[in-house]
Parts: sequence; structure tokens; C-alpha cells
Amino acid sequence: MKYKDFLFVGLELQKQDKVIDKLNKLNMDVIHLVDPYHAIIHKLIKEVYGEEGADWFSWFCYEADYGTKDWSTVPTYKQNEDGTTTLLYEAGEARHGATDEEGNPICYSWESLWEYLEKLKNK
Repeated sequence: MKYKDFLFVGLELQKQDKVIDKLNKLNMDVIHLVDPYHAIIHKLIKEVYGEEGADWFSWFCYEADYGTKDWSTVPTYKQNEDGTTTLLYEAGEARHGATDEEGNPICYSWESLWEYLEKLKNK
């Protein structure tokens, strides 16, 4: 998918989610009206980028708040193989929400998300 098309889809989704949030604050429940559109977008992203790509797209939109989440406000832990956890970052340290195997930030902006998904698609 061309970046300009990817960005259009993402920004329109983000814009509509802001409208939905405003309506929710006015006690107007419109989720049943917009859920089908979210399902359509997810299906199309999955078709282009696969299941893993669709998962990353959803993570970026909903967990990372479209790349605007401040990850430095909470500590970050890593799950060890033995089930224990290890502290990676204290609260207050600047960081991104996701990294690759080498610790480089990934999926922190629309462009970095698109680049990562394009690499997944070409595997």
C-alpha cells in the first residue's frame, strides 16, 4: 500500500475515533454504528499486511493512542521465560511503546508503522 493511502486511512480512522469519544462524553452511545467500519478497516489491513500486521495496526491505534501515548508515565517490565518479570524502564524515562529485537523503537508514528508493516508484508 502506498504511504499516502495508508496515512489517509489511518488519519480518517483517528479523526472519527475523536468524534466518537466526544459523543461518548455527551452520553451518546454510537459504538454499534461504527463497529462495522472498524471491522471493515481491520479486514482490509489484514488482507494487505497479514494477521501480524493487522495486530500491529490495532496496537498502534488503540494501545498507543495513534502514536500519541506517553509511555514514560508508567514503568515497563519484560516477561522472562521462567514467568518472572524484569524492570526495563522506570516511570519517567523517555521511551517508545514497542521495539524490535535490537531495542530500536518501532511503530511510534504513522510513517514508522507503515515502514514496519511493509517489511512484514515482504517477508
